Amino acid sequence: MERQIVCFGIPRLAVALARLDDPSLRTRPVAIAFAHTSRAMIHEVSTEAEHAGVIPGLQVDQAQRRCPSLRLVPPDSTRLAKAHHALVPFITPIAPVWESFRPGHFYLDLTGTTRLFGATSDTTMRLERDVSARLGLQAVAGIGTNKLIAHMASALLTPPQLCDVRAGSEQDFLSPLPVATLPGLRGPGGTALHTRLADLNLQTIGEIRDVRLEALEAVCGRWGHQLYQWARGIDCLPVVAPETSLSLTHSYLFEPDTIDHDRLIGGLSCLLDSLCHDLRRQHRLCHRLRLTLLYSDQFTVHRSAVLSTPTHWEVDMFPSAQTLFHRCFHRRVRIRSLTIRSNSFCPPPEQLSLFPPHDTATPQAQPRAHRLASILDRLHDQFGRKVIQWGRSHMASRLK
Repeated sequence: MERQIVCFGIPRLAVALARLDDPSLRTRPVAIAFAHTSRAMIHEVSTEAEHAGVIPGLQVDQAQRRCPSLRLVPPDSTRLAKAHHALVPFITPIAPVWESFRPGHFYLDLTGTTRLFGATSDTTMRLERDVSARLGLQAVAGIGTNKLIAHMASALLTPPQLCDVRAGSEQDFLSPLPVATLPGLRGPGGTALHTRLADLNLQTIGEIRDVRLEALEAVCGRWGHQLYQWARGIDCLPVVAPETSLSLTHSYLFEPDTIDHDRLIGGLSCLLDSLCHDLRRQHRLCHRLRLTLLYSDQFTVHRSAVLSTPTHWEVDMFPSAQTLFHRCFHRRVRIRSLTIRSNSFCPPPEQLSLFPPHDTATPQAQPRAHRLASILDRLHDQFGRKVIQWGRSHMASRLK
């Protein structure tokens, strides 16, 4: 049975929501950015602003010089999340399996649903009409036999449009497209590869398809085999159902914004204290950490790390978290907040004893730092989080 994958999304969702709230913006160049500082970064732009030379990542003052009529709308993450969740009830009745890969964008696996809902193109068009009629948001949809084809088909459209790439025509569809349209080359990690392909004068996907696998692997390394498959429209990645596992997120806001290293490391220590307290209370071990730094100019940096040994103890987790911080902190700009998140857990190993513990033998078997953390947990549960906290040299006093 041929797979039927749909990439359904609302292009430029933040701009679409701003225009929904303020109809006067519908024909004007719009950018999503904070207007109170000229050093703020542009998050998203409308088509009119893009034609004027405004692109995401540009500073506000540069964007306004390029487009004097540019209207700035502050980002609203709450509004964005509500709009994203409002789309889910339209998708779940028709898609047995669906996956969200960014706000307002979904992969739908409609394989085997033809007898229930009709042709995939008809089902997708009904979905687009329902979303437009009830939410006022216009969508695009790409249909293909895998996620790659569906994603690239939707990326070529303007709302409301649909593109159905039939089975067997994947290579003909991909051949004339520029190499830069491949999803894997759009992020920071694909910049070097894109530059290398440009140096080799490989401008289109069809030109990559004509290169032998051995040559691609020799030039592009680990990317060689992936490019060889992409150029032929091969993508075996499944549509993954929404993650149901627990995630824990804690944030620390600096008032005022700071660049002081001691205060920043102290805030990181407080974040780990809260995270590990919740992990121990839920009897879970953290396996993956994600740290986010928000600068004063709204520039955001994310870094992730996998712990060599899953743990829920601050003393064991701090070195990895500190390394993440130094990987994120590469600008001499004040920091507004730190956010730490973990969404990869495993249960702690437990060895049951055949005999009851005798007096204090069991507590003494734990390392001193672990015993101290357990005592702090009891104090926090009884008297609150602020009664006592972890400190490192003089950092604790400076955080007061």
